[in-house]
Amino acid sequence: MNDEQIITPAPADDEAAKPAGRARAPARSRKKAEAAPADGAAPAVEGPAKPARAKRAPRKPKAKPEAEAPVAEVIADLFAAEAVVEPVAAPVEASPVAAEPEAVAEAPVDVAVETTEPATDEAPVAEAEPDAAADEATPDADAESPTGPRRRRKRRRGKGERSASGTADESDAQAELPELALVDDTAPVEPILADGEAVVDVAPEADVAPEPEPAEPLPLTVVSLGLEQPPVLSAAALDALRGARVILGTAEALDRLAGLALEVPQELCGADSIHLDLRRIGHAGSVLAVVGDGAGDGPGLELLAELGPGNVRLLAGVGRVQAACASLGLSGEIVSLVDLRRAPMAALRGQLRAHRLLAVPVADAAAPGAVARLLVDSGFAGARVWVCEFTADGLRSRAWLASELAELREHFDAHAVLIVATGPSAGVFAELPGLTDAALGDDAPVALPLAARLLALAWLQPAAWEQGWAISDGEASLALEWARAVPTARVRAVGVEPSLLGVAMARAGVGENLAAIPSASPLRCREWPMPEAVFVRGGVGLSDWLAAAWARLSPGGRLVATAEDDHARADLLAFAGEVPAEAWQELSLARGETVAGRLRFAPAAPIRLALWRKPLN
Repeated sequence: MNDEQIITPAPADDEAAKPAGRARAPARSRKKAEAAPADGAAPAVEGPAKPARAKRAPRKPKAKPEAEAPVAEVIADLFAAEAVVEPVAAPVEASPVAAEPEAVAEAPVDVAVETTEPATDEAPVAEAEPDAAADEATPDADAESPTGPRRRRKRRRGKGERSASGTADESDAQAELPELALVDDTAPVEPILADGEAVVDVAPEADVAPEPEPAEPLPLTVVSLGLEQPPVLSAAALDALRGARVILGTAEALDRLAGLALEVPQELCGADSIHLDLRRIGHAGSVLAVVGDGAGDGPGLELLAELGPGNVRLLAGVGRVQAACASLGLSGEIVSLVDLRRAPMAALRGQLRAHRLLAVPVADAAAPGAVARLLVDSGFAGARVWVCEFTADGLRSRAWLASELAELREHFDAHAVLIVATGPSAGVFAELPGLTDAALGDDAPVALPLAARLLALAWLQPAAWEQGWAISDGEASLALEWARAVPTARVRAVGVEPSLLGVAMARAGVGENLAAIPSASPLRCREWPMPEAVFVRGGVGLSDWLAAAWARLSPGGRLVATAEDDHARADLLAFAGEVPAEAWQELSLARGETVAGRLRFAPAAPIRLALWRKPLN
């Protein structure tokens, strides 16, 4: 025994039942010996370092043997009263923290073992000591079955767990008491995982500059070139043209830009194909050059409706209509615009009223004569028409009566603007709601009586911008009244043949704001835009139409229905039981007739009307 006696203290009471041959005893005695000096200093070593140490007591086999290193056997007397520790081969500084070894025995702690550093000859027992500490930290359940599997974790050793000398003995001493080791605030904190989970080292994220947010796409810019030649443009228009990705325009517009010497690609496009060209080229960063005003003379308003205000930038200018009105001393506020470049001639027919001022830009050289003939046929033969032409010499205005212009065989500028003062009317078209039987034609006998039509319109109160449905079976008297009274409203005549409605529209002076739907079911109305006003004439399926129209009606919209027989009256009452009506009215009408020189009144069936108004929420 090399003339030295190794004494191990007696085991505690709670460890008396443990087998004496466990590998924990030598490790505990070693820890007691290391913690024995009060001042924390290691014992001095005199003489040369011994190459080998005493053999340890046998411990249970490990699952995977460690790398072999020359380790001396330690022979210990388990019943000795004192422990004398063999000095280590090299001077070792004690751990900066002194701890009682009994605290380790009372509170088992999972010990993290560093396996990334191989053992060296200077510290041959560096690999065995942590295993012994791990055995002591095993719970009592594991102690009863020595051969049970053990679970071990890895953790990265912090900076504070290594001494300045970096020797293996200091690392082992700190590994045996991890809860008392000094912790460096800068050391990474390892997560505590459940048994069986792997510890994944995650590298700290490098300082990466935040990615720049994608820039918003540039909007399509519509530049109005005005009527001057060369064009006089604002600074904003010049900047838009010079910074454009591509410039689109008609041949006339691109010719006017030739004097600016723009170094930007240019694309020729037609006035009617601009939407297709924009889809092909792309609207982001593009510039559309328009002669005159981009909103009035170009598709600026249509592009705003199609692409949205956020994708279209409109730079306005002086257009043809403004220049024509200014040449005659007229304010644009008292002139109604009817653009025949984008609408058929029927749009003008629906706008004809007595004593009105209309501005009519055209796109055909023969259009002024056609407009004059329409005025004569509609009872406005004495209307005055100014034809404003834009030539190379400037604006030229000439005036004729409608009857004179209709007989004239002269061709005018294809981009002329007509200013029409209708004057008095011969009474062909009604000025106020109340179409005559002559205007209704063959549908007059089955049409809704005039008094019922006027009361229904008074309750509906249709606005100029609203969508409306007029549901009736086979006749369109109220739809014609509605479209004639409000020429800018969009009305659907449901249950009417389109061919018959077209004849009635021309006879009643209705424009192109009325569309026919020959036959439809209440379920199909879900495909149509939501209306703000709906009229339903009682007939077969009245209850279904009322329910469908009420479901599709916009908040704040109005629903008016009529009933002329007992079945329709019952349907009205049944629907009013579910949705209370706001107003009721029943009209008792009698039609006067002269028979054999005597006046007689033939009473008709009473007509019951009901009004519903949908709440806003």
